[in-house]
Amino acid sequence: MEVRPENYDIIILGAGINGCGIAAELSRRNQRVLILERSAIGSGTSSKSSRLIHGGLRYLETAKFGLVREALHDRQELLKLYPGLVQIKPFYLPVYKSSPRPAWMIGLGLKLYDLLSGKYSEFKSQRIHRDEFSSFAASLLQDGLKATFRYFDGKTDDLELTRTVAGEAHKSGCVIHEHIKITAITNQTTAYQVATNRGIFTSPALINATGPWIDEVNQRYGFPTNYHIRKISGIHIVIDGLLTPDLMFMQTGNKRIFFIIPEPEYKRTIIGTTEREETALCDEVTYDDADIEYLLENINKYLTTDHQLTVNDVKDVWIGIRPLIAHKDNPTDLSREYALDLQRNGNTQLLHVFGGKLTTFLSLARKVADLLKM
Repeated sequence: MEVRPENYDIIILGAGINGCGIAAELSRRNQRVLILERSAIGSGTSSKSSRLIHGGLRYLETAKFGLVREALHDRQELLKLYPGLVQIKPFYLPVYKSSPRPAWMIGLGLKLYDLLSGKYSEFKSQRIHRDEFSSFAASLLQDGLKATFRYFDGKTDDLELTRTVAGEAHKSGCVIHEHIKITAITNQTTAYQVATNRGIFTSPALINATGPWIDEVNQRYGFPTNYHIRKISGIHIVIDGLLTPDLMFMQTGNKRIFFIIPEPEYKRTIIGTTEREETALCDEVTYDDADIEYLLENINKYLTTDHQLTVNDVKDVWIGIRPLIAHKDNPTDLSREYALDLQRNGNTQLLHVFGGKLTTFLSLARKVADLLKM
């Protein structure tokens, strides 16, 4: 008996935050959308982030003003759309004598951050008194402290946010197949045909939203493309208890940064992240002892004697891979800009989503829909 293919307006590969966000946007525009996910919704990078909804303060240093403005705009919209899931939180940025960036530079950067937030933010940064900082950050060194700044950004549960957006797409008519195996993808100039272990699906438009797996997918199916990615892995470690009551933005000696992220609802603290370029296949990337030691070494530089951490304090570790567009010259330049690479062949459209970050999935999804003229 011949198997008749199921037809859709758009097929999306990947159920991360970008794939789910695109599906929700297109479904609201009355498109028949199918998501194909080889694992579970949000099981890749979208559930292994720092769980922050932020403009990207550090991107100002490389003059990525457009990206920061877009992210801050999306941050404000996410706060309104998901008030129980995305919440504004105070962040503290202590500056020590050993810090690679002087206090005046940090203060200027935060004022610019406020300016780019514009009318969308009622939360402004300020320099706080040393006594106020020492009263609630007893675990952090006070010796050598030159200044402390407070600013505001968002915090979320990245996996729950991705699942929520997937649920919205489903309610709007999107079909989602998890744990599916694709055996072949062919372009017949009138439609893409995707053969799977659950049947054959066709669509004139195919969106590749596979995140750090995108180059591997393109190579496997011979897709044309104008970009490649660099894979930058990052780990987070988890310790029991609250190291600090609020989130901390910390600097390393070589100008990298990491966050202290308390989660009182789970009585734990997350510390991360590392930055390492990977050449192995995504499924083969893993963390090692050096990654954990890097975070412990850098956090212990700021902790008092009574709060020093060891490997025995680490209760959990996770690693995620950030897909950065390959024209970046410096692996420590972690700007999360994205590129939409549209390939047309006959009556078909193939759109690759390169890069992106958790915060900007709303803007990205709308640009995708507009680009495809949906």
